[in-house]
Amino acid sequence: MDMATLRNIAAFAPILAAPDFVTGAWTEPQRSAEGVITMAWFHLSGPASAFVAAIATEDVAAHYRKPVDDEARAALMHMAEHPSAIADASIEQIAWILTFQLRADRFSEGSLARAFDTGLMRAIAERAAVLCEIDRKTKNPAKPLA
Repeated sequence: MDMATLRNIAAFAPILAAPDFVTGAWTEPQRSAEGVITMAWFHLSGPASAFVAAIATEDVAAHYRKPVDDEARAALMHMAEHPSAIADASIEQIAWILTFQLRADRFSEGSLARAFDTGLMRAIAERAAVLCEIDRKTKNPAKPLA
């Protein structure tokens, strides 16, 4: 994941932390006049959709190309299941978890909604903001006062 994508994710930290942030809502199943049934699906809110669009700019398969050993995979799954663990995540770990979440939603409708509702996406955006600030300070260190 490049720093531009990380900055895009970080920009969502205050939005996802806002008390009025809403993930979205489930639609109702419908039957057409021809008898075709449309199953229920999760409709993300505007801010949640924008966040997903920001993370979807990454190649969602790229992070699965690198082999991950069992210990690293267990640590990543722990982070994905426990948002508070994201506080120490690296850029690569964030990319892997976001890839995992995007792919999970393709096979299990509502997976992204759960990631928002558990605070995982907020934790990722907040960690991205911290990593961006570290990167900024590393590139532009403060000069000592004379």
